[in-house]
Amino acid sequence: MRSHKLNLRIAIGVICLTGLVAVFIFQKFDFTGWIGIHTGNTVRFILNRSIRFIINDGLAIGLIFAIFYERKYVLFAIVIQIIGLFLFLLPYFILKINYPSYNGPLISYLHRLILNPTLLMLLIPAFYFQKIKGRNINE
Repeated sequence: MRSHKLNLRIAIGVICLTGLVAVFIFQKFDFTGWIGIHTGNTVRFILNRSIRFIINDGLAIGLIFAIFYERKYVLFAIVIQIIGLFLFLLPYFILKINYPSYNGPLISYLHRLILNPTLLMLLIPAFYFQKIKGRNINE
């Protein structure tokens, strides 16, 4: 049974890593056109960025699940994703739509946080450290 769980975790990890690489390689992909939504540029921009945000973070959460295989870490990562949605994605859209000519450092950093699963990837070393620290306390 233990081998089955390990194989499952490895498979999920490989799928998630492959997915993250694919999303990065095809970052200019038009999800709205593929789905069949033909709207204006602003709606297309918002939908494409939102879909990419959800896919990237979903794959990062899957990777966290594969590495740690603990429900509390997955739930915490989901909460962080939802918080990131409001703290990063919404301000990013507001800046990009209302100030299209602004291309300063704030928009650049928000862009990186939105389109790359940076925030969730930072959780991996934090969870690892917490797990090691908890193991040392119990021993």
